[in-house]
Amino acid sequence: MSELLSTLGTEYQKLTDGAAAGQTHLKKCLEDTHEFKINVKKLKGYLAKQIQEEEQDKGHNNSAKLVKKRQVAIEKLNKLHNNWDNGVKKSIKLATQQHSRFQKNALNKLYDFELDQVYTNQFPPNARKYVDQAIGLHISRYNVFDLPEQDAGTMVEYLEHVYGVDPAVSTNFVEMAQILRELRHDSLEPCMAWCSPGSDLEFELHLLRAMFLLQSGDKLATYQYLLKYIPGFLTQTQKTSLRHRVAPLLAQLVAMPKSGVNLSEQRNKCVDLFTSEYCARNSLPFNSSLFLVVMSGIISFQFFIKYRTLQAARHVDWSTENELPFNVKLPDFLTSFHPVFICPVLKEETTTENPPYALPCHHIISRFSLDKLSKNGTCNFKCPYCPVTASRSKTTKVNFVIL
Repeated sequence: MSELLSTLGTEYQKLTDGAAAGQTHLKKCLEDTHEFKINVKKLKGYLAKQIQEEEQDKGHNNSAKLVKKRQVAIEKLNKLHNNWDNGVKKSIKLATQQHSRFQKNALNKLYDFELDQVYTNQFPPNARKYVDQAIGLHISRYNVFDLPEQDAGTMVEYLEHVYGVDPAVSTNFVEMAQILRELRHDSLEPCMAWCSPGSDLEFELHLLRAMFLLQSGDKLATYQYLLKYIPGFLTQTQKTSLRHRVAPLLAQLVAMPKSGVNLSEQRNKCVDLFTSEYCARNSLPFNSSLFLVVMSGIISFQFFIKYRTLQAARHVDWSTENELPFNVKLPDFLTSFHPVFICPVLKEETTTENPPYALPCHHIISRFSLDKLSKNGTCNFKCPYCPVTASRSKTTKVNFVIL
């Protein structure tokens, strides 16, 4: 299983197949049992009433009528019990089958292992400082409000003294966390003040504000707010394709007696959009390096386990440094941070020791190719791609970035 995350997500969704929306089969068992208990209590009250009437009617010849009522009660009880029993058995059977499939298709792919036995590469002593730095940045990114300090200034000082985080970085993370906290508590003013005019974030915030007004039941205020901000925004930005986002809100003002807006979904959309724009504007990582490395490691463990098993059985080893003996397929969000350039001259991947260089014509080759073509910088040479002549002194080292 090369796509562990995708498989886990798919199999998890299958746990609710065949059940009502927002339910599981086990929850349906609970609800059916609760309904059965209520019906039994009603039937018990009905029988108690019949017994009381029978005692009051002693001496009257109503035995046939009472027998008929008892028979009706017994038949109703049997019907209720059979319906409940069949429903519960069916739900339990479906739940058992789905959990068995989940166990087979997902959980059995995860093995118990000892980390030191699976991954035997030694941790470089000089890498400790990078791990500490990654931990500090992770806490700054996700756990600012779990710190013992709550004031912005003292938070920055705490992160610097305890985790060694650069104040220039932690200050941005603290500001982002404060705006996110206000946004999650439905205070839109700080986020609205921060966002760029005409941005997608501004539009989504306007929609969220309109949804708040619609949820409160004030349809007139909702209409006035949309009329005040949305036409001007669409005219200024020429983003006319966003009109379809406003139409459902306007339809609810006219056609629906109660609001059907999904505030949680829209709020989360604003949170994600703000986080992305804030990190991009301040050159901050959207995901912490610690999260990315740990997630990559978790996905890769299954391949390490298989490799160690084969290695022990066949007595083979891998001698190449800085390269795994197997391919690990990771999700796109874990691989987009590692640009790869293959030099077309030597057909080799660029590395730290063999970085890419740009020629004056902007074509790129590796340093080893540059040394070979220029004879270690002693002569000019023709670009392998075009007729332009280049020299070693006019080349520049290339650094790939994620845009």
